[in-house]
Amino acid sequence: MADLYQYRETPDEPLDCLYILQSTSADPLDRLELSAKERKALKQKMKALSPRGDEGEVISGECPLEMAHRVTFIGVGDEKKLTHATLREALRRVVRQATKNHEYQIGIAIAVRIKGLAESESRTFALLEAALADYTFDHFRSKKNEFDKIDGLHVVPMAGETPEELEARLQRVRLYANSVRLARDLGNRPGNDLTPEALASTAREVCGDEAGLRVTVLGPKELVKEKMGGILAVSQGSEESPRLIVLEHRPKKPKKSIVLVGKGVTFDAGGISLKPAKDMGWMKYDMCGAATVLAVLWAAAQLELPFKVVGLIPSAENLPSGTALKPGDIITMANGKTVEVDNTDAEGRLLLGDALTYAERFHPDVIIDFATLTGACVVALGHEAAGAMGNDDELLEALVRLGEEVGERVWHLPLYDEYFSYLKSEWADMKNAGSRWGGAVTAGAFLQQFVPEKASWAHLDVAGVAWAERERSGLPVGATGFGVVLALSWLEQLKR
Repeated sequence: MADLYQYRETPDEPLDCLYILQSTSADPLDRLELSAKERKALKQKMKALSPRGDEGEVISGECPLEMAHRVTFIGVGDEKKLTHATLREALRRVVRQATKNHEYQIGIAIAVRIKGLAESESRTFALLEAALADYTFDHFRSKKNEFDKIDGLHVVPMAGETPEELEARLQRVRLYANSVRLARDLGNRPGNDLTPEALASTAREVCGDEAGLRVTVLGPKELVKEKMGGILAVSQGSEESPRLIVLEHRPKKPKKSIVLVGKGVTFDAGGISLKPAKDMGWMKYDMCGAATVLAVLWAAAQLELPFKVVGLIPSAENLPSGTALKPGDIITMANGKTVEVDNTDAEGRLLLGDALTYAERFHPDVIIDFATLTGACVVALGHEAAGAMGNDDELLEALVRLGEEVGERVWHLPLYDEYFSYLKSEWADMKNAGSRWGGAVTAGAFLQQFVPEKASWAHLDVAGVAWAERERSGLPVGATGFGVVLALSWLEQLKR
């Protein structure tokens, strides 16, 4: 990860290159905090190079300023149509160009604004994505190419942006970026490396030893004692035993209690209801909800939030074997309700159901769960938004609005009472899966049976946005860290 600096702190040696993002509809130099001499020199250079600002355009030349050897203009297109994805892609283009040219210290001037956002909101998003634009996951490569990595990113201030304002933004961006990177790194680890116990060990190290959170891990004996039949049933087919990881940020005299729940299936083969072999390797990402919650709790400890924040991560592998859960089996969940297992590949809701029941002991005002829960949600929304449902429209609409601001979109889906009838069982209180119709919302209807009565609850199905099979919208291949920025921004709003 490149270190973030203010341009005012530029080292004595010139930067390798100054990158200026430009639209077709405005002069970027008029929006930057530059001296009259610097602005005049750059305007003359722009006239000579004639960049138009078209999306995808990259035009370079010798920099007329002492601060850098070269200057490169990166086009983003019409600013009136500028989206989060377009800006993210432009920033990835900066990194690709810099690494291609072996540039290690670069300047970045982001003088454009995303449509529909206030300038401060767009600025924060741009700085965060600039900090994340060089993300790669090379932990398992035998040879890491350090020569292709940017060492320093020097941010040119906007006109009127004081050093104090920019530094405050950069401090927040550093925390958020590190949290997103943590979630992505966890998500990208393969199933043979990140087992439920390995996930618990990482939580102890990162959230306990480093962040100072209280970390409790429930193993098989404790899960039996808590009567968590859902978590135990899912793990039956694997030699890796399950865990329930509990992370607690506990300030003195907390004003509220917030519980975040993250699905942590470290590998999902579907169990006896086996998934197709093609692309099954992507199922290491079935713990991305857990990665989000762990990363958010790590950051929450440093934000010094005045309310209790608890992270619950039920974790297991879902594999077929002679001991695996079978279709037709009936299990008893932690709240005493019985479930007929219609499909062993609908396992995530069994884990979440027990975790939602466990949440009651923390007297939550709000519960938000993150889960790669259903393919049906991907069919409905594609890879552009998470599906959101719950019992509190005000909470859901707040998440929708905030998602539009921070670039992690969620779409409010209905959760009508009638959907629970789709899960009717002849033999138990409910089935764990219904017909093919309304798969995303019937999963939500199932989870609702385990939500503590007085809690506001939102369920985010992130199956379509938690990872990318190919680079898209400026996001790298693999885990995206979706939900980290959304959750942290929501917690900070709650603090205010």
